[in-house]
Amino acid sequence: MVLTALAALLIVLVPGATAAWADGRHSEGLGAVSHPDWMASLPDAAPLAALSIPGTHDTMARNVTFVAETQKSPLPEQLNAGVRALDIRARHFHDHFTIHHGAVYLNANFTDVLRQTTDFLKAHPGEAVLMRLNEEHTAAYNTRTFAQTLRWYLEQNPDTAGLARDHLWRPLHGAQSAPTLGEVRGKIVLLQEFDGEGTDFGLSYWSPAMNIQDAYDVPSLFHIKGKWETARGHLEDAATRDPGKLYITFLSGVGPGAYPHAVAAGALWFTGVNHYALHHFQGRDVWRTGVVMMDYPGPDLVEAVLRYNRHVQS
Repeated sequence: MVLTALAALLIVLVPGATAAWADGRHSEGLGAVSHPDWMASLPDAAPLAALSIPGTHDTMARNVTFVAETQKSPLPEQLNAGVRALDIRARHFHDHFTIHHGAVYLNANFTDVLRQTTDFLKAHPGEAVLMRLNEEHTAAYNTRTFAQTLRWYLEQNPDTAGLARDHLWRPLHGAQSAPTLGEVRGKIVLLQEFDGEGTDFGLSYWSPAMNIQDAYDVPSLFHIKGKWETARGHLEDAATRDPGKLYITFLSGVGPGAYPHAVAAGALWFTGVNHYALHHFQGRDVWRTGVVMMDYPGPDLVEAVLRYNRHVQS
């Protein structure tokens, strides 16, 4: 407990305690890298489960407190860089969805997310975007359920219903497996982490078609290596097991003595998860990584994941 508190205090008080951002593992943004059409060259018959997909944890968490922040790039910049998996946390508030990281409002609403994502898909119709959606923080002042409000966004809200009609993948009879790329080009694939009340809005987050590692608890800097070992084990599973399953590995973590930027970038004499991950990806040649959800990914880390798609076949 004393070590945890000391590590947290040092991060806050010691100038330069957090590793520098200006390299390819972790950065102040993804503006230096551009892969807006990387899916377009892949075969239609390729299952999403076979792809290596860069993603961002708490996608919209930028320009907020250092405890809540996880990204530097805005959503359009992430998408242009090659990110194709988003993590969207919606608070159900006054019959609308505000985007949160825990209790922290991220200065965005669900309409913003849909517009920015569908604007990208209109410009790049060969791409597809996975979007994990779950209910965050405390619901308040609502007259309907979370699923009912989502249905309103998708079917009735004049600002978003047309976008959803044209750009949301809806499985006809429930999805028992991840779709092929050809089925979802130009679409958002919702990863549904909420009660749909009998409606399949996308692919259930609890589906047997998914295999997810999200061990986010990193109490202190001393636990960063353990977090990486957990993530590494899941990446090894993605490379060697269950080719039909969609593997999602979170590199992100947080705790009272290790804030998101420290876990990703490293701090003091502790190596960050993004450094371990880049070394891992550059040193191995496997057929896929699955979906890799990251905090503060740098250009080299995004490109290291994308390079594995050279193995994709129909």
